This record gives sequence, C-alpha cells and structure tokens, in this order.
Amino acid sequence: MRDIPKTPIARAFAGLAAFAAFTAALLVNATTAGPALAAETFPSKPVTMLVAFPPGGPADVLARAMQPSMAKALGQPLIIENLPGAGGALAVQRLLGKPADGYTLIMGSPNEAILAPLSNASAKYKPEELALIAPISTHPLVVMARNDLPYASLEQLIAAAKKPGSQSLTFGSPGHGSMYHIVSEYLAQTTGAKLLHVPYKGATPMMQDLVGQQIDITILPNLGASIQLLESHKIKAIDVLDTQRMRTLPDVPAISESGIAKKSEFVHSIWLAVMAKAGIPDDRLRVLLEASQQAIQSPEMVKALALSGTVPMQPQPLAASAKFYVQETEKFKKMARSIQLTAQ
Repeated sequence: MRDIPKTPIARAFAGLAAFAAFTAALLVNATTAGPALAAETFPSKPVTMLVAFPPGGPADVLARAMQPSMAKALGQPLIIENLPGAGGALAVQRLLGKPADGYTLIMGSPNEAILAPLSNASAKYKPEELALIAPISTHPLVVMARNDLPYASLEQLIAAAKKPGSQSLTFGSPGHGSMYHIVSEYLAQTTGAKLLHVPYKGATPMMQDLVGQQIDITILPNLGASIQLLESHKIKAIDVLDTQRMRTLPDVPAISESGIAKKSEFVHSIWLAVMAKAGIPDDRLRVLLEASQQAIQSPEMVKALALSGTVPMQPQPLAASAKFYVQETEKFKKMARSIQLTAQ
C-alpha cells in the first residue's frame, strides 16, 4: 500500500502528479479514438466518379446529369473524371488501386466490369473485385444492318445465313470481347448462322463501315450516333433484342415476336450503374446508395434519360443489386466459355 505524503507540500505535489497522469491518459484516449470518430462522418471530402469513356458519350452524359444532385445529397463535391482506354479496363484499374473507402466510384457497365478481364490480357482484375451500388439505366440491344441488306428481321437474316453454300455475313463490333462481340458470336453459335466477326477499335470506325456497306450488321444499343444514322436512313434496324418493341423504334420487331429457337437466350440489354471497389463498409454503401438514388430521380437525370432513350432501372436495396451483379457476371462468363473467348 502506497504511503500517503505527510506534509502539505508533498501532498500538493502528489496531487499534481496524479492530475498530469489523468490528463495524459485522456489525451491518449482522444488520439486513439480520433480515426474512429472521423470515420463516422462520410463523406468528409470530395468524391470522384470515374467514367471509362470520353466526354460526350452516353455514360459521361448521365454521370454529369447526376453530378449536381448527387453532390448535394453527399454534402461534398462530386468530381467527374474521364479515363478512357483498354476497353474500360484503365478506369477500373484506377478504381481498384484506391482504398475501398467510398471516395472513388465508377459509372460502370458489363463491358468494363465483367467482360474486360475475360477478354483483355492487360486487365489484371476480376469482376468480383467490384460492387454494384445503384443501377441507373438499361437499354436493349438492337440489330442494325447496312441499308441495302435484303432482310427485314433477324429471323430472315439467320435463315439466309444457315443455308447450305451461303457465304458468311459479317458483323462488326467495337472491339474483341465487348458485350456486342460476345452477344453476336453467341447468337451465331447457338443458331448455326454463318457470321464472321470484324473487330474495330471503337464504335465510330465500325459505324462508318456499316454506312459504307463494308460490313453487314452490328449489334449495339440505339444510342448516340446510331440514332441519327437510323433517322437519316443511312442504316436500318431489323430487330430489338428484347421482350417488347422499343418506344423509340416502334416499327422494329422484338426478338420475342420471332420464331427463332431459344430466343429467350438472345434478350440482352446494356446497363449502367454506380459501382465501386468491393469491401466498402456497409454504412458508407448506404450513404452512397441514398445519394445515388436521389440523383437518379432528379429532374436533370430524368430529362437526360428521356433524351438518351434509355430505360430507368427501378431503385433497389444493396442486397438486390449485389444479387443482380452476380447473375450478370455468371451469365457473361457462361457465354464467354461457350464461344471460347480468349484474352488478347
């Protein structure tokens, strides 16, 4: 048992020593608790949203339409950074090089999130390294053809391409391993149609060759330049890969109307979503989900979606988005295996 100082001066010094020890302990506790307390406020600095394509494209337009409302909901600036290259893999790799703290997001689609690592040898990541936070929009794929192609539907085209002795029809894609390449190749394999792939470095030169009748068909969403090309009758649409006709292409049949065998396997849409690196804490994911959903429902975003012709996706909980992403990943992996897709 400690001896109690006997003199007033000694007792005073002992009291000061105890007070100093108590104060030091408080300072240590405060320093230790600092990061935990700071983590409770999210976000506490600007958030960056990467776009894997150049300014002016569909993904960029929607990201910038979301920007004001999402920044307001987050209480911090939302910085849009365009980082095109390697079929979207460059932006994803930038994302994955950042901490899983919610401060870096990406406007993601199946092309860069799922398909790039299956087809691009330089994409050193797996689809499972990303998480889908909030789905934004979806757009059915459309079979587009040179305007002098003598077929009025995909069913007619497939029948012609299956005839013994017939020459292969050519289909263009914006690049090896893109969703549009895989869907077209899978269509050819499953139906037995003779279709020859002509890969391009991007959609612009491909569409120029379609207009110039250098290739027969392509499969793309009806977005951007394709809208003007269809309206000016420089190319034509012969089928929509969906269960119903599109509002913007009311005279073009849906694949569900055809007599093509296994037609349900050819219903495909390209989606866009707010995505992030997997592993972000749940409380931060909820903040990002709420801010994203507020932005998606904003007047600016509603207008942008209507002008682009895309279909808004219904808001859903994080668990539902995670399930959807797993299903999409498995679907595209199965298709990639089926056509024996190799990384190049």
